[in-house]
Amino acid sequence: MNSLSQDLLAIARNIGPQLPSLLTLLICLVILLVRRKRYPKVTLIAALGLVLLILHSLVFAVADVWLLRSFVEAESVDLDHFYAIFGLVASVCLAIAFGVLLVAIFIDRDRVAPNG
Repeated sequence: MNSLSQDLLAIARNIGPQLPSLLTLLICLVILLVRRKRYPKVTLIAALGLVLLILHSLVFAVADVWLLRSFVEAESVDLDHFYAIFGLVASVCLAIAFGVLLVAIFIDRDRVAPNG
C-alpha cells in the first residue's frame, strides 16, 4: 500500500467515528436554513457555529495524519510536545465554535424585568 492510500485510510479512521455527530450537525444546519426567515441574525450566527464545528472535525482529522508525518519527517520532534500543542490548538478552535453558538443562543433576547 502506498503512502497516500495509508493516509486516506487513516483519515477515514479518524472521520468514521465522527460520522453520527457530523450527520447531526448537518441536519441542524438544514433545519436552521429552513427556518432562517424567522430569526435571520440568530440563524446566521448559529449556522456559522455549526459550520465551524463541522470544519473542526474534518480539518483536525486530516491534520492529525498529515501534520504528524510532515513534522516527524522534517526534523526530530518530540511527539509529546507535538500532541500537546496540537491538542491545545484543537481545543481553542472548538471553544471558539461553541462560543459562536453560545452567542447565537443569547443574541436578540429581550430583557426580562425583575418581579419586585
